[in-house]
Amino acid sequence: MTTRSAHDNDITIERRDFICKGLAGIAGLLFSNALFGASSVFAESLIKETSISMHDPAWIRNAIKTLWEDRRRSGVTPLLRLVPPFNSGLCLYLKNEGLSPTGSLKHRVAWGLLMQALVNGEIGPGTSLYEVTSGNTGIGEAYFAKLLGLSFTAVMRAGISPLKMQAIRHYGGQTAIAPAGVTPAAHLKKLLGKDPNGYDLDQFANTEKSLDFMDAAPDRSMNMASEIFRQLEGSGHPCPAWFVAGAGSGGTATSIARYLRKWADNSGRSCPSRLAVVDPEDSALFEWYRTGDDTITVPKGSRIEGIGSGGPVVFGKTFSLLRSGVARMLKIPDDASIAAMKLTGALTGYEPGPSTGTNLVGAFHLLEEMHRKGEQGAIVTIICDDGKRYRDSYYDAQWLKSKALNPDRWRLTLETFWNSGQWNEPAG
Repeated sequence: MTTRSAHDNDITIERRDFICKGLAGIAGLLFSNALFGASSVFAESLIKETSISMHDPAWIRNAIKTLWEDRRRSGVTPLLRLVPPFNSGLCLYLKNEGLSPTGSLKHRVAWGLLMQALVNGEIGPGTSLYEVTSGNTGIGEAYFAKLLGLSFTAVMRAGISPLKMQAIRHYGGQTAIAPAGVTPAAHLKKLLGKDPNGYDLDQFANTEKSLDFMDAAPDRSMNMASEIFRQLEGSGHPCPAWFVAGAGSGGTATSIARYLRKWADNSGRSCPSRLAVVDPEDSALFEWYRTGDDTITVPKGSRIEGIGSGGPVVFGKTFSLLRSGVARMLKIPDDASIAAMKLTGALTGYEPGPSTGTNLVGAFHLLEEMHRKGEQGAIVTIICDDGKRYRDSYYDAQWLKSKALNPDRWRLTLETFWNSGQWNEPAG
């Protein structure tokens, strides 16, 4: 073998020959039967694989398509415009969610909850859906469950309007009333323990996530605030001063608050709209918001069906209201809510449910403040649902009396304000 000295970065011929022979030997070994024969350990792949059959992906894709198709058919709900006689520089807009396919703002909540569960792969063709509800969310969920061929059970407290339960059954759902002394949440847990295919849609924990879930560009968002802003384009009030909403699960209010922050300055909008949340008498939300104490509870349930909370209010677990998204919270007397519910019908020709009255009182309070300060602008609030579901309750004088509700003492206050701008609350 010929050799020469290595210097600088050169390699000796001897070393080069050694390396080449060594590489050739390794290559021969790698491709020999000894290494890749049937008895070799390297014949088995180091990559491991497993799969679990959860839910049929083809069914899920078709279910998602069905929800999108229904959404496109449903379109948007109307935005009504009212100008108070005492000040033409102020304007009140009412988003009429009572004209959604299932008659309430919870229609879009139900859509979001089912869409999120489908996209996450949590429900399939054999899933049994459950929800704790006072009615409207359950009606919407029953509608979509029927659309997808799934069973649905609304778990409710005693005393819910029979007309709401009838609406749930109309869409193929079932109702399960919690026994005396048992909360609907505890009753649901018992039902789920007996149903291996049961799934809790859980509006109180998931609504705020599900309503933001489909948020994309502002012109394509499923968010109610996005829809309202599109409807206000070209109007004299493209940027309302306030949005006013009640909190049932808190998800709608939270989704509005997030939208107002996220898109406030998009495309030069420069819109400092704020959210005010209205709370009925027997609810823990006002004190929770004021103090931040998430252990607060109240002994009685809200007499304004669909809004308020008995507590505790734990964001993302027992409730979906984001405290930091609320600019102001207003405590509204129940008598005022019922009086305003009836006034809404007189002003719009559309008779709503009681939570709409709570919204209207809050909107009037803010309108009075703007008028007193010499400010101009618009306030947007929500017609939450169709009053036909309350014919046997809030529109029945004997029922109101049985609940110790007396809207007459607030009627004059609200009518006087709307006509003159003067706010004089009843004594006591």
